[in-house]
Amino acid sequence: MAGTRFPTTRPPPTLPRARRLPLPARAGVAAEARTFTADFLAGVPDPFVVADAVLLVSELVGNALRHTRGPGALLLVRGPGRVRIEVSDSSPRPPRPRPPHGPDEGGGLGLFLLDRLSLRWGWRPLGPGKVVWCELRLPEG
Repeated sequence: MAGTRFPTTRPPPTLPRARRLPLPARAGVAAEARTFTADFLAGVPDPFVVADAVLLVSELVGNALRHTRGPGALLLVRGPGRVRIEVSDSSPRPPRPRPPHGPDEGGGLGLFLLDRLSLRWGWRPLGPGKVVWCELRLPEG
């Protein structure tokens, strides 16, 4: 059919599938990781999922800063219906849940929040340290 024009359609803009942020042990790195996560998830239609992801990144990076010689990197990976958050650190010791402190003391809620807000979480050895990871459900659309 000469002269027939077919409409052209453009695919929707693709969101990044994975991004990595090196995390040096310095002041402000947790805030940088939170901003990085919010930017990575920009466009996710459920703001509560984004807020949960930002909170969990803050907890994982904070734990790596508090309990190890510092975090190594934050890796965010988007898959079908899920986002995976990974924070590497320099310690080979597995994360250990501990009872939350009283209201006047900070800490003790990180792994509790991880357990409550994520679909699943875990850890694995990585070189001389480890990676603590979790997955959150991403809404479709």
